[in-house]
Amino acid sequence: MRQPPGAPLAHLDQLADTAALGVTLPDGRAAFLVRVHGRVSAFENRCPHRGVPLEAEPHRFLEASGELIQCAMHGALFLPESGECVFGPCQGRRLVAIPISVDAEGQVHLAME
Repeated sequence: MRQPPGAPLAHLDQLADTAALGVTLPDGRAAFLVRVHGRVSAFENRCPHRGVPLEAEPHRFLEASGELIQCAMHGALFLPESGECVFGPCQGRRLVAIPISVDAEGQVHLAME
């Protein structure tokens, strides 16, 4: 569901069980949030190798250990802190980061430009 401008993208509670959540930005781009080791990051939901969405199932962006972002199409692995590909055909390239902020109530917002 597309979020209106200024509306929160999600709440940290939504990342409690799965540690990842697909969202739609106000401009219509598909994106996702990941929470690894307490840090929340956001990226466009597009693999830099083929431009395809990363997940095969909704909200499944992390590999089995929950430490790395994984592209379901070809298994490329990305660091959740930076989006850098550390394994696979796009090694050395990065996911497109989305600047976010988390307020005192746990609401995740696009960062103010």
